Amino acid sequence: PAGTIISSPKGWYDAGDYNKYIVNSGFTLGLILQSYQLHQDRFNSLNLQIPESDNKIPDILDEMMYNLEWMLTMQDPTDGGVYHKLTTPNFEGFVMPEDCKQQRYVVQKTTTAALDFAATMALAARIYQKFPEFQSFCQQARESAEKAYAWAVKHPTVYYDQDGNNKKFSPTIQTGGYGDNHTEDEFFWAATELYLTTSETSYLEQAKQFVPDEFSIPSWGNVAGLGIFQWVNQELLGTPDAGKLPMKEIKESLKKKCDEDIQELATSSFHSIFGNSAQDFHWGSNSESCLGRGIAQMYEYALTKDSKYRQAALSTLDYFFGRNATGYCYLTGFGTQRVMNIHHRISAADNIKEPVPGLVAGGANKGQEDAEFVPAYASNIPDESYQDNVGSYASNEIAINWNAYLVSLLGWIN
Repeated sequence: PAGTIISSPKGWYDAGDYNKYIVNSGFTLGLILQSYQLHQDRFNSLNLQIPESDNKIPDILDEMMYNLEWMLTMQDPTDGGVYHKLTTPNFEGFVMPEDCKQQRYVVQKTTTAALDFAATMALAARIYQKFPEFQSFCQQARESAEKAYAWAVKHPTVYYDQDGNNKKFSPTIQTGGYGDNHTEDEFFWAATELYLTTSETSYLEQAKQFVPDEFSIPSWGNVAGLGIFQWVNQELLGTPDAGKLPMKEIKESLKKKCDEDIQELATSSFHSIFGNSAQDFHWGSNSESCLGRGIAQMYEYALTKDSKYRQAALSTLDYFFGRNATGYCYLTGFGTQRVMNIHHRISAADNIKEPVPGLVAGGANKGQEDAEFVPAYASNIPDESYQDNVGSYASNEIAINWNAYLVSLLGWIN
């Protein structure tokens, strides 16, 4: 409850900063866990060189558990509501995490936080239940998911309002907002995952109420695509729940989106389904717009076995790994011309020349929202609006959800 001092350890820092956000954490885990459902053997074979690597649990599940356990601490046990974020009032400087001394706060319960939490916990409960070591967690995750969903049903329009909060409370909070005033997509995804976990038909009926009119690439601000992917997963895996949600029109919409993107190949300078429009190059363009399209193409390939969709998906990876207007490979620690000066506090403060490896840079961004704080961009052309500069948060920051798109897509690729 408000005013309580709580312990909220573990969890993943969200981006270049040292704050943790339920909405983006839930989306990130959802995207990876759904890919894990389809490609368990591939993911289970990965050695991530983490402290838990010698146990009998797949490393990727151990790593995701570190974030799941943090998320559980963000739920108010008295009513099931979930706090939106854990944050310092202001962004920290470019120092190592142990040198961060600002007081941290958990801020405002919201509908979107509760629903993203509910969806993620319900999904995780199914994934981890095969491991005896996680039976207690799975029970807690299921119960917590249902409580969070019930809270959201009672409070369907509690939106995160940072400006409004700052007028009422002290200290003021200036960190990332992840605000979202549309919750139909969160209700759809959460009801979907809860039905598949509990088999309670009431959740299925609620999912049917919130089925989107058309497919869109999932993002933290519109998670309906994760609900759609989950129902396609049931079909691909041949589960008893396959077909329990009418999917004909949604699958037609997915195919239409993929076919429209494929038409870009014929005129694309870099033979990719991404990058033929200035609108593609926004904040974090490498994630949703580029790699997200690749994921959608692989789902369509799985449904149709038409190789053109697989090739289209590969074209997004070609772009990301260097076949683009800047010539950069946008993954740290990989490639001959790779990003080096990432907007990431640990990479900048650890006195090691190379950045932390395996981070996805946001990519070209025509908005250049950081232009007044960094040297002039070399070009105003949208697909060249990038600079490998630690100060360029608009083009060279990292984020856990951006990494999730790459992890999810690579799960499909042999």
